[in-house]
Amino acid sequence: MSHSQESYKPKNHIRLVTAASLFDGHDAAINIMRRIIQATGCEVIHLGHNRSVQEIVDCAIQEDVQAIAITSYQGGHVEFFKYMHDLLHEKGCGHIKIFGGGGGTILPEEIQELHDYGITRIYSPDDGRSMGLQGMINDLVKSADYPVGEDVKAEVALDKSDKKTIARVVSAAENYPEHSKDLLDAIRKASAENKTPVLGITGTGGAGKSSLVDELVRRFLTDFDDKHIAIISVDPSKRKTGGALLGDRIRMNAINHPRVYMRSLATRQSNLALSKYVQDAVDVMKAASFDLIILETSGIGQSDTEIIEHSDMSLYVMTPEYGAATQLEKIDMLDFADIIALNKFDKRGAQDAIRDVKKQYKRNHNLWDIKDEDIPVFGTIASQFNDPGMNNLYRAIIHKLVEKTGTDLQSSFEVTKEMSEKIYIIPPARTRYLSEISESNRGYDKWVSEQREVAQKLYSIKKSIEAIESIQVEDKDRLTKELQEVYEEVELELDPKNKKWLEEWPEKAQKYKDDFYVFKVRDKEIKVQTYTTSLSQSKISKVSLPRFEAWGDLLKWGLTENVPGEFPYTAGVFPFKREGEDPTRMFAGEGGPERTNKRFHYVSKGMPAKRLSTAFDSVTLYGEDPDYRPDIYGKIGNSGVNICCLDDAKKLYSGFNLADPKTSVSMTINGPAATMTAFFMNAAIDQQCELYIKENGLEEEVKTKIDQIYKEKGSDKPTYNATVPEGNDGLGLMLLGVSGDQVLEPEVYAKIKADTLTKVRGTVQADILKEDQAQNTCIFSTEFSLRLMGDVQQYFINHGVRNFYSVSISGYHIAEAGANPITQLA
Repeated sequence: MSHSQESYKPKNHIRLVTAASLFDGHDAAINIMRRIIQATGCEVIHLGHNRSVQEIVDCAIQEDVQAIAITSYQGGHVEFFKYMHDLLHEKGCGHIKIFGGGGGTILPEEIQELHDYGITRIYSPDDGRSMGLQGMINDLVKSADYPVGEDVKAEVALDKSDKKTIARVVSAAENYPEHSKDLLDAIRKASAENKTPVLGITGTGGAGKSSLVDELVRRFLTDFDDKHIAIISVDPSKRKTGGALLGDRIRMNAINHPRVYMRSLATRQSNLALSKYVQDAVDVMKAASFDLIILETSGIGQSDTEIIEHSDMSLYVMTPEYGAATQLEKIDMLDFADIIALNKFDKRGAQDAIRDVKKQYKRNHNLWDIKDEDIPVFGTIASQFNDPGMNNLYRAIIHKLVEKTGTDLQSSFEVTKEMSEKIYIIPPARTRYLSEISESNRGYDKWVSEQREVAQKLYSIKKSIEAIESIQVEDKDRLTKELQEVYEEVELELDPKNKKWLEEWPEKAQKYKDDFYVFKVRDKEIKVQTYTTSLSQSKISKVSLPRFEAWGDLLKWGLTENVPGEFPYTAGVFPFKREGEDPTRMFAGEGGPERTNKRFHYVSKGMPAKRLSTAFDSVTLYGEDPDYRPDIYGKIGNSGVNICCLDDAKKLYSGFNLADPKTSVSMTINGPAATMTAFFMNAAIDQQCELYIKENGLEEEVKTKIDQIYKEKGSDKPTYNATVPEGNDGLGLMLLGVSGDQVLEPEVYAKIKADTLTKVRGTVQADILKEDQAQNTCIFSTEFSLRLMGDVQQYFINHGVRNFYSVSISGYHIAEAGANPITQLA
């Protein structure tokens, strides 16, 4: 009989950072583990997946945690964990314990190596089997159960650049307020003399406060290049377990900046929006002389006015989905908020909501004569890039802070008078597009069935007429005439296009029986043999036609399957596959561009067509530059080629004429797909510029221009960092470090560019939905990436890029994540 294992009961308030390592999209395991850690009574600062050592260590120091727990399934675990250990010791935080796991990807000898190096514990699959999940978590929590903040001296010098000391003093106030009384008294005194403004942000849960704070921080850092900002973020503790998820950082990107400090606090009580130690945390930030402090509460509901006691001005964040207008009368913060943000302004009814909120603000503040445009209520979409509403909100907040506190935050941030408006990927009128497709398909199937029946009747009548005419029967003429009248009446129900298809079918079928089939593609006539010859010299048709005679069966086949190259294109968009080109893909990707280029030339040697398929390393897939940093260095060129710039792309495909009709390139990349496509296109254009230069004898003139460019730069011209491999004629290497528009006349370059774009052949995967659902190698938001995909395709349409495909749907990856064929299609 099975029984659940008891959780360890911590003696101290334990705080941990959890994350999945850099270049690792596997976040299922860490999510399971951190939930068990929370349920064991710990406060968890969760960072999500693809987090660098620097991000994790900076977070651990700012949050003053006892431990870090990491999952790493990406293969670079030895370097990753050792680098984390070294960085913590370098920053004087060697007391923070490191725990990790990675299933079978971390070998037993590697686990021993990491333990010997100083990593607290790496859990193996065997540990999971013997200890169980809760047993492993109990072991982790017990090891991390030590006091923090108990040993802080009474005299501490606080400075905004010393984040470690700031974090430890906040811990002292939170964990040992009585023991640290003298220290806190001194800090309160210093805080009282400091005029740092405090912006209090509160609102309902799920209103998007964290995303909104991140956008405010981003604008603050852009607006002031010498100011420092501190964020205190409060999240609720669980009443049952005492654990808490301090998860705001997972939705924040701007905070990873040297001028930003963030500290997450758990309420450690139920039904409160703030921790009782929040004022001490604010005083610490003031004493450290930050230029602005943002205090964000946990989302509670209609009665979270406590924020005004700790802030100089308050911002209330809500959404349009507050219910009936009378609900606004119950929201206490509308009486006190200096500014209101109606976030998620793309929701249905947002315009009505902002009107009602403005009316309520007027009533609550007795501002009967104020103009609607002057009421401090702003519609915002914090998740949208450069949202006009967020810009206006930021400017209003800074002005209000200056007005209320006299702070020297003189903003130069420029705004427009636009209102937030959702930029839709799918227009609102087409939100039912999947249903429309299904309805259209069902309607089509029904129509096909009806047309089949009509055609079948016509076929039967025709055969009846032929039978009557072929035998001696009384009243033959009358019977034939009556059947002919019925035929003509039924024929009215047959679609004219279907009638034409049936009439032309015998001639079309004959074309497939001939030895050669001739067709045109983009005005080019192509002649293809219709059969292959077996070893026994039998002729085997490349396209097998149905043997139906009845019109109904034949028409149904034509409307639902048909031959290749004709609607509904179930067998491809061309009548036959291209001949004279081996379909073999030359797949490669390892090390740097020179190494993969050498491999490409090796695998394509002697092949009539060059079909290069490129695999990229994790560093490139996640949009990072190669670096000597250990958490990056070990992954450069691992299981794929590393490409970080245009010169790398030129070297990678050097010696292959990318505008040749027998050359095609496919790139398996998604997050930075648009960037890689741009690299590829420009590499191809510069190759054609190089050919033009050679054809017109301009080598010396161009060389002089390039030398002058690098003389002015004061650096050496890039080179191919290896011996040029056999088969590589050097095409693409002349213009390393420069582009064709720098050395050729504008009109010449423009003509070459336009011509090249129409000739390049290949595919880029660019399937961001697959990444979102299955593999997690996302760089931008899914919405932004989809819009970018649309922009790339529009560019292709505008510039006649017809042989290079801007997206390749990868249904099998989504299938591996659990999707069925229907959801794959959706």
